[in-house]
Amino acid sequence: MKRHHQVLIIGAGPAGSAAAHTLARGGVDVALVDKARFPRDKLCGGLLTLRCRKVYRSIFDAPWEEVIGHVSTGVKFLHGGRVLNEVRGASQLFFTRRLNFDHFLLEQAVARGAVTYLGAAIVDLDLSVKSCRLDSGLEIGFDALIGADGVNSLVAKCLFGRSFDPERVAFALEMEVDPARSAARVDDPEIHFGLARWGYAWVFPKKDTLTVGIGGLLARNPDLKTTFRRFHLERFGVEAQGRIRGHHLPFGDYRSIPGRGNVLLCGDAAGLVEPITGEGIAFALHSGRLAAEALIEAGAGAVALAGYRARYREIAADFDHARRLRYLLFPDLSERLFLKALHGAKSLPRKHLELMADEIGYGEYFRYLLASAARHPGRLFHLLARRGQ
Repeated sequence: MKRHHQVLIIGAGPAGSAAAHTLARGGVDVALVDKARFPRDKLCGGLLTLRCRKVYRSIFDAPWEEVIGHVSTGVKFLHGGRVLNEVRGASQLFFTRRLNFDHFLLEQAVARGAVTYLGAAIVDLDLSVKSCRLDSGLEIGFDALIGADGVNSLVAKCLFGRSFDPERVAFALEMEVDPARSAARVDDPEIHFGLARWGYAWVFPKKDTLTVGIGGLLARNPDLKTTFRRFHLERFGVEAQGRIRGHHLPFGDYRSIPGRGNVLLCGDAAGLVEPITGEGIAFALHSGRLAAEALIEAGAGAVALAGYRARYREIAADFDHARRLRYLLFPDLSERLFLKALHGAKSLPRKHLELMADEIGYGEYFRYLLASAARHPGRLFHLLARRGQ
């Protein structure tokens, strides 16, 4: 059996659905392939920012309230179980279950005209002849391909030999916890520092559950599961019970060249998880839309990578700032300075939320943190001297 589509998208998560919706709206024959049947669950904290809502509204037709399970206007920052700072009445933070959110996006892409092949594993992908074969025996030809298939991207492996650099990738563990286990009601997200190296832990409120997780650079956290269990015990007073799920996570190690020819990468497949806030969904949606726009602009058979790279630079610029910011937050010395500045500070946590809301840019946030660190010039000198460590 053989079929052909102008554009084939591998991966039907936010990046894939955003690309498919944009292409279908532009009159392009587009199909989505995913090994899962939707709705399907996805390991993710499920935090959506105002930045994400803005990008979502630029792509899709429907309000998203039906898939939002909780809304917060504050956040708590903690270290060693002690609250360092707390913000209330700030920018909205939205929480969803990926089970619902991803299905919601996919349904909109299908309503626009995208074709789907769900529950279909790819057994062979040949970029030279522009064809993939599914486990059902169906062979699908394409003129252009979008890889939106996550951190373990098959498309990235075909292009570059591997999907990510194991020395620079992060790892996250997560589980759902009954809110009744918490001594106090959790209405605002909690960010816990001092647990994972080059990372943090979190407690996110949802409609009927708490999503509890921890993440950090894999190379610097060889026993993250033990750290997670200790965190759970200290936070809730009981041992973790139930399934603890884990997955690799891009950590700002984005692809400077997100594809080749008419094969484009977006979302996690391009490494687009921001290393300061951990935000990925907004950048997945954004990159999916940009890849689709580049293909539409290039037209049938034309090479689209140049047009995509021109658009992609706006995301890359933010990630370049975020990667520099890591050296003001995560190395041992700078983390101590950051936590000291965070304790009792009025403006720092609000600046962080303004960044997540896209009210300020990464450049402005970087300059703000640099100015704060410069109040301790001797320590700043040692920090910058150790920047490459």
